[in-house]
Amino acid sequence: MDFEWWVAAGLFAAFLAVDALYALYTLAVTERRAVRAANLSAVMYFLLAAGVIAYTTNPLYVLPAAAGSWAGTWLAVSCPDLRQRFRGR
Repeated sequence: MDFEWWVAAGLFAAFLAVDALYALYTLAVTERRAVRAANLSAVMYFLLAAGVIAYTTNPLYVLPAAAGSWAGTWLAVSCPDLRQRFRGR
């Protein structure tokens, strides 16, 4: 079971993106923007599937995935400018 730092960095980035996208997905759903929500959902599931494949081969990869998830949620909540850009306002 090798731990590759480039895989860990990729997982961190992927799960950061997933959590940030999930916040935008929720916003799109509440605003009833079906195409935008569907597109975000597809991208999120692709990133999540890649992550699951990586950490089933080595459980240590859960750590950068969890850290990326935390960072993505923190960014989505603490940066209202991102939400405003997504809304197009």
